[in-house]
Amino acid sequence: MEFKISKNEAGERADVFLAKKIPDISRAQIQQAIRSGVVKINRKSIKSSYILKIGDKITVEDKFLENLNKPLKLKSEKIPLKVIFEDDDLLVIDKPSSLVTHPGAGNKSGTVVNALLNYIPEIKNVVQEKTDQFSLLRPGIVHRLDKDTSGLMVIAKNRQTLSFLSSELQNKQFNKYYLALVYGWLPEGGKIESYLARDKKNRKKIIEVEKEFGKNAISNYKAQKYLETKDDKYHVTLAEIEILTGRTHQIRVQMKGIGFPILGDAAYVSKESERLSRELSAKRQMLHAARIRFRLPSTKKYLELSTSLPEDFQKILDKLKEI
Repeated sequence: MEFKISKNEAGERADVFLAKKIPDISRAQIQQAIRSGVVKINRKSIKSSYILKIGDKITVEDKFLENLNKPLKLKSEKIPLKVIFEDDDLLVIDKPSSLVTHPGAGNKSGTVVNALLNYIPEIKNVVQEKTDQFSLLRPGIVHRLDKDTSGLMVIAKNRQTLSFLSSELQNKQFNKYYLALVYGWLPEGGKIESYLARDKKNRKKIIEVEKEFGKNAISNYKAQKYLETKDDKYHVTLAEIEILTGRTHQIRVQMKGIGFPILGDAAYVSKESERLSRELSAKRQMLHAARIRFRLPSTKKYLELSTSLPEDFQKILDKLKEI
């Protein structure tokens, strides 16, 4: 598939242009195609934000369109799920840190979704858009957790519940509270508001940017315990963090941004936090989705649930002394 950019088409973003030209494919799918290199301009790979110029020649490889037409085959797998709450509309699980939320690049199996297909086979139909390949990979998923973040996740059992809870999230009526071990003694409490975007140099990382270039991210934090290592060398805070928006890596990026990186984090670190993480043998980011509060679709009454710290998190905590 080829397109040559005319004078009237110049000045538009590449992903926006292609989403209009190929209406059966979502903009998110177009962006994925651009990242994977099957879309080229003048025989060169580009970014989704590339601004088209007069005479540019866009090519879309056939294999991209062919893959979109192949039916997805999500596997049902006998992966144990720790169910905290369940009714006719939803369930809440306590996800271990080793489990990826849904299939994607490099993770086609062994995910929460694969476990859900075994636990509730009909959940395969609980998607936002039945024509969207990316949506089909996330049946029932209301919100995600990073692989190395443990804790509470809400799963919808029907499309009505998925739609209702997604709307509650957007309207900030869905409260999510995390516990984190951060390097340094955090101020007693505060609010962080910044704008996040993918790092152009490393697409796997998120960075803070100016308002016009990113998505708004808001978090509230509160110090729960002030700690230090047994030799009094390092300071650590056990903090509760509430996120009012659900951006990728939000807590990790923002805590690093204010100078208090999360222990065990491999991406958003300082030299000191990295050193202490090694000394404490923190193998993953010490971040746990400990508490949630949301309205049940059936009654519109709030339900609040919490879960205790996982063993690996508690072991790190036990190596520290409280001040």
